[in-house]
Amino acid sequence: MRYKLLMITMVVLMGAVHCAQAQKIKLDKVTKDELELKVYAEDSTAAAIYLDKVRETYFDYKTSSGFLIINEFKERIKILSKEGLDYATKKILNYKNDSDKELVDDIEGVTYNLVDGKIEEIELKKDGIFENERSEHWDETSITMPAVQVGSIVEWSYTTISPFYKIDDLILQEDLPIVEYYAKIRTPGMFTFRRLKKGYFDITPKESIVDGGVNFENAYGQSNYASYKELVAEYTQNDVPALKEEVFLINPDNYRRSIVYELISTEFTEGNKKEYATTWEEVAKTIFKQREFGGQMSPSLSLKKVAARMVADHKTQAEKIEAALAYVKSKIKWNGNYGKYTDDGIDDALKRGSGDVAEINLLLTVLLRECGVQANPVLIGTKQHGIPSFPTLEGYNYVVVGVRDGLKTILLDATDKFSAPNILPTRVYNWYGRMVNKEGVSQEIDLYETISPQKDRYVMADLNEDGSINGVLKQRYKSLEAFELRHKVDEESLETYTQERAVDLGVDEVTNLKLEGIEELSAPITESLEFKINQGVDQIPGQIYLNPLLFFTMGDNPFKSDVRISPVEFNYPFFHNTNVTLKLPEGYEVQQLPEPIKIALPGELGSFVYSITHMGQTLQVMTKFNLTGTFVPYDYYQSLKEFFNRRVAKETEKVILQKSI
Repeated sequence: MRYKLLMITMVVLMGAVHCAQAQKIKLDKVTKDELELKVYAEDSTAAAIYLDKVRETYFDYKTSSGFLIINEFKERIKILSKEGLDYATKKILNYKNDSDKELVDDIEGVTYNLVDGKIEEIELKKDGIFENERSEHWDETSITMPAVQVGSIVEWSYTTISPFYKIDDLILQEDLPIVEYYAKIRTPGMFTFRRLKKGYFDITPKESIVDGGVNFENAYGQSNYASYKELVAEYTQNDVPALKEEVFLINPDNYRRSIVYELISTEFTEGNKKEYATTWEEVAKTIFKQREFGGQMSPSLSLKKVAARMVADHKTQAEKIEAALAYVKSKIKWNGNYGKYTDDGIDDALKRGSGDVAEINLLLTVLLRECGVQANPVLIGTKQHGIPSFPTLEGYNYVVVGVRDGLKTILLDATDKFSAPNILPTRVYNWYGRMVNKEGVSQEIDLYETISPQKDRYVMADLNEDGSINGVLKQRYKSLEAFELRHKVDEESLETYTQERAVDLGVDEVTNLKLEGIEELSAPITESLEFKINQGVDQIPGQIYLNPLLFFTMGDNPFKSDVRISPVEFNYPFFHNTNVTLKLPEGYEVQQLPEPIKIALPGELGSFVYSITHMGQTLQVMTKFNLTGTFVPYDYYQSLKEFFNRRVAKETEKVILQKSI
């Protein structure tokens, strides 16, 4: 959330005042060599590249609106392939809140083409600029450059003007490589910002203190000048690689090279210092004070009546929680909107029958409190929103409900019809949340503390002499594993699901598939089915080469890159237990058996165990894969890759059966 800059009330700034303006950003002239460039040497796969990405940010002041933040941008992009043509369009998002909004001004653009050995310039016209409303709080300005083709260079410049307390993040890494990046940020001495680095890179800004000031007219029409010091920080980076998509990376933006400016305090007159949220406790208190959050905690008369009936019908806390959760799910459908603040309020959402995350889960909080349950909202930053690495009002974009139960917390989310106590949509499991009580006091909550996702798999099968395999599979899904299965089954018929299971398992036939416990949302699901594999082994005369894990073999390492510059993120911790019992065909004996192994990830993040035994004509194999952490630092990548290499090698190792003479 962005906050409007407060009007300056001190006498020296009562007139029409303006800070010193930045000079127009200028770039070197486009050259023929740049237009003739076919491939970027640093990244031959790049569809386009930023030749230049330049920005200057400074403060202005107007009597009618107070301080404004001005951003001047100039960017130049070289189109290298047909896929790169998409980058000839620039989209600029502008935030708005009530009557205050950000503006885009002074848009200019040029497309450069090489025609018969000469540089041709085509200027951007007004018909290439579009404005539209994206949502209640966001407008979009779109720039579409003219006469663009493979080989073109496009260049645009624009200015944004914001009345809000937010310096936009400095984005030093894009989805395209950047040849040269430069930014200058000028902040007046009465503003104090915290600067933090996101992503894995090193940068030290060039800093200086310069004189700044404003001219103004006082109440008597006299011209005066107020001076102050200005902190100037200049950031330079060259040959910045593109941000690449990588496996097991939920949100690459979390690790995009960026500099974040967070306002700590303002001091417009000596001794009159105002501090902003500098700790998570202060952030939580600030959020709780908002009418769209803490102001929603008073129940309506109709909700009190609902609570009274629940108390009469349900005696234990567990029963009241189940009843309240079911009631809210049945009355309000989630409209897909995130946010920690309500749009229209919980009462309107209840009447309408639909609402955003905050309206649904704050309503659940209020209802539980009326039932005598100690319930409080829990602020969360979802996986896609990112990992809040420092105290900030923008760190949270979601709210669930927390109920204290002894030393633990029961978490609830009524936005999903398959959720249950301590079984929430996977989007919310992102390290820690912050529970806020009625007084605005908060405490950190470990979101993984009460979940234990587990999948137990049992196979009983017969291997026939002709190489076919038939048997029974039973699987037990617990916690989030069951939650995800409920969603999958809900979207299709049992017949379709049965067909998909045959494909998933890589078998020729699945029959008699049954699912038990699917209706009881807090319970595990047990799946049972019969399967047939027409040819499940490799054979040569007198020998059979068998993979004893059958369709539960990990045959390929998902981590293929030699290097990785971002961490590895799994959705949630889990435990997978696999047991296969295989009856061997008569007349065959085991000639070679894999050795058992036990391997571990560094930092106690996980482990893998493999063991195999045989007795008579029965072969038994067991694996246990336990992932205790969801975040693997990038400097553990080589160890992680080797862990999976060893796991794949072991799981693909064959049992050799020899026919008896």
